[in-house]
Amino acid sequence: MRLEELTDWLGANENWDYQLDDEGVLIKNDRFETLTHCTFEAIENSTLEAIAGACAQGRDVDHITRVTGYFSRTSGWNKGKTAELRDRHRVEV
Repeated sequence: MRLEELTDWLGANENWDYQLDDEGVLIKNDRFETLTHCTFEAIENSTLEAIAGACAQGRDVDHITRVTGYFSRTSGWNKGKTAELRDRHRVEV
């Protein structure tokens, strides 16, 4: 992949930001709160999907939860519902 393709894609997506340096690109992902440095050589030898996956650092996991008898994917939830899920406490009976 070309560097211009990567920077255009990163600039067009709101969860991503980047900084160029002498050795490559420092990529910041706000959704997963990760920082990843990619060298120019790694960019040339990779696809966009591979770089995006590496920048997620294993955090791109879709969870399924059961609330009031229904199963739903948490990736479709808004920020308030996601925060509510984080605030729940599990108790053993």
